[in-house]
Amino acid sequence: MTDALDFRLRRLAEKSRMASVRPLEAVWQEIAERPAARHDSLAISLAGQFLQGEELTALTCSALRDRLPLASARASLALQGEDEHRHAALYRRYLEARGARPDAASLLAPAAERFLAWQGPPEAILLALHVIIEGEALAFQEQARHYTNCPSFAALSRLVAADEARHVAFGRIYLPAALWALTPSEKQRIHEWLRALWFECSERLPQVLPRPWLGRFVTRHWAERRWDHWQAQLAELGLPTGNAGRQ
Repeated sequence: MTDALDFRLRRLAEKSRMASVRPLEAVWQEIAERPAARHDSLAISLAGQFLQGEELTALTCSALRDRLPLASARASLALQGEDEHRHAALYRRYLEARGARPDAASLLAPAAERFLAWQGPPEAILLALHVIIEGEALAFQEQARHYTNCPSFAALSRLVAADEARHVAFGRIYLPAALWALTPSEKQRIHEWLRALWFECSERLPQVLPRPWLGRFVTRHWAERRWDHWQAQLAELGLPTGNAGRQ
């Protein structure tokens, strides 16, 4: 891994530090000043799912941090963990202000189980987090602002999305060099693992976000289309498709 990579990661870490200087209370007050749609059930459901995702990502960043060789990469994960804890606190406040709490069912429950069970290179979990999960979260954030009618949720969503974009950037900066060092068999194993994780989590959508139009067929079609997208993103980073086809 090169000095240029280290420089880019240190610069990204500095941006993260600069973005997190405002006290949590001041950030929350800015969000709370926006009008709130108390009974926007979709915004409440999404906030609960995002909260659980932030908590999972924070724990995973802490667990992975010491497995990375570059100090600048470890610093980036530490700062990301702080971002995720801050996001979780804001989502929790949003829910509490509406007398709500996270649903028991989490969209990312299968990911949590797979992260704990994974015995291979840490790059697999970094790909899951920084390419697929964070990338899909950014897309969900954008769509959520169109399909919900709560200005307070929209303000929270925009704030979180700005941080998530840096987390995605970390993956794009760090992972190509890290993947280059892996063997073809390791890459194939990671690809298959990511694919299984994606479809297992996607199948839970109708359960965690029950909507009349979100049935099994629609979910499956969406998951296959989005997997094509993420598969192309993985290939750009250095994880080729291999022989893994659709389920």
